[in-house]
Order: sequence, then structure tokens, then C-alpha cells
Amino acid sequence: MPNRPSVQLRLIQLLAVIAAVAVAGVVVIVPYRLYQRDIRHAEVSAHRVASVVHVALGQALHDGKDVADLVNRLQGIADLEIRLHKLAPDETHPAATSGRGSSELDGTDLDFTAPPILARDGSTWLATMHFDLSPMKRESVRLIIDLMIAVLLGSLVFSCAVFFLIRRLMIEPLREVTRRVERFADGQPIGERSEYDTEELEALADALERARTAHPGTA
Repeated sequence: MPNRPSVQLRLIQLLAVIAAVAVAGVVVIVPYRLYQRDIRHAEVSAHRVASVVHVALGQALHDGKDVADLVNRLQGIADLEIRLHKLAPDETHPAATSGRGSSELDGTDLDFTAPPILARDGSTWLATMHFDLSPMKRESVRLIIDLMIAVLLGSLVFSCAVFFLIRRLMIEPLREVTRRVERFADGQPIGERSEYDTEELEALADALERARTAHPGTA
């Protein structure tokens, strides 16, 4: 009779496949979605900060104040880089033409150009704010790594628990019953009956006991 894989080997293979599918699912789906979510959150937060900065700069320019000190203070408080540009009379810019702000995201670098600001003297200014989103990216990557480790450990613990449970409740008792049946088939004493934790193995042990009782010469 050809050698066939044991139940234990098949069980190990099955649990390994289940763990691999769980980990692969997390690796394929979760990191991308988490990273995109965190970057979108950081972008929205940057737009909100840019709106507040835009209002503050607009008020200062409208009042004719020197905005250099205000820019320095805002850069320190909001952790961003502010660039003010005064448009020449004949200079055109998409933001000045549309009257709306625009943003451009390049990796973790976000540049937000606020709507044009009209100063007291009639000049037009554009404020461009640069945000570095790399800290948010690092936090997102750390969260992804922690989640992957948790899933990997969880899959490992689950697989080991299932394996040892099935081994104790089924595989080892089956091996013991098999040895008793082999001794019974060879006409040798099969020894005292053991107690098992499952109904199926108890029924198998009872059947073997009935066979032994029917053939007392093998007891």
C-alpha cells in the first residue's frame, strides 16, 4: 500500500494555508488603504491650517501691516513653510485668474496656493504654503507594521491552538486505538480500555471492547 500523508501533516498544511491567506490578505489590502486614509487626513488637515493662515495674512495685508513677523510666527506655530509673492501688474497666475486655491501633492510634499490676497495699496499677493507630510507617513507605516505583526502572531497562535487541540483530542487517541487494534489482530492482549474526551473515540473504543469480549482469548 502506497504511503499516504498523515492527518497531522494534512492538518499542518491546512493551518499553514489559512495563516498564509490571512497574512496575505492583510498585506495586500490593509497597508494601501491605511496609508491612503492617513495621507488624505493629513491633506485635509493641511488645507484647514492653510485656510486659517490665509485669513490671517489677508487681514494683515489689508491693514497694511508688515507680514514678515506674522509669517515667521505662523511658520513656527503651524510647522509649515510660507512663501509670499507679490504679483506684478502684468503677471498672471492660475490662482489669481480663478480666484480659488489649489493644492499639489508630490509624495509627502503638499503645496497649497491660497486664493489671491488684495492688499490695502491695491497690489495682489499669493501665499503658497508647503507642508511636509512625512511624519504622518511614518506614523502610518508604523501602524501598518504593528497590524501585520499582530495578524501574524494571531494566525500563529490560532494555528498552534487548533493543531494541539486536534492532536490531543483526535490524532493521539486514534494512534492509541490503532495500536490496540493491531495487537488484537495479532492475538495479543490489548490492555485496559482508555477514557477519551470525544464521543466518536468513545464509540470506537466501545466497539473494540465488544470485539475483545466476544473473543476472550485475546484479552
